[in-house]
Amino acid sequence: MHREAVLMRLLDRYLLMKPSLRGVIEWGLLIICGLYGYSSSFLLLPASLSTLLGASLFVVGMVIHGLSHREHRQAHAKAEEVEKLVTTGIYSKIRHPGYLGIILAYLGAALCFQNLLAIVIAVILAALHVLTAIKEEEYLLRRFGEEYRKYMMKVKWRFIPKVY
Repeated sequence: MHREAVLMRLLDRYLLMKPSLRGVIEWGLLIICGLYGYSSSFLLLPASLSTLLGASLFVVGMVIHGLSHREHRQAHAKAEEVEKLVTTGIYSKIRHPGYLGIILAYLGAALCFQNLLAIVIAVILAALHVLTAIKEEEYLLRRFGEEYRKYMMKVKWRFIPKVY
């Protein structure tokens, strides 16, 4: 049981680490795995379809991520450094547009690499961002209390309106 508690603490620390540091780790991992899979022809997918879809997802993801930063200047700060709750712009539609943008960009980049290894890594990273959003919401509820609770009631969707 002690080992599980240690692993959970490590996961929590990773999920809530400074986003810029986490981004370097995750993009590095995705690029290394993508290049490895690409150079070794490891389970290549059809090139034209995966490249077109991947590039499209990457661009859409980066636009969404950019919109989140335009509205929320502290989006790359650790959760405890955030000074105010942002509920305008894209944040009036979904609660975690920055994470959605990064998830789409990861999946798009993985498809551009055209291999299963990169896709698996991107899916794992996407799952970690969903967990981060959940952990961050727990923190924001403690930090902003009723203000965040009202925001959650108004903006029901974490990532995709009417889906999740």
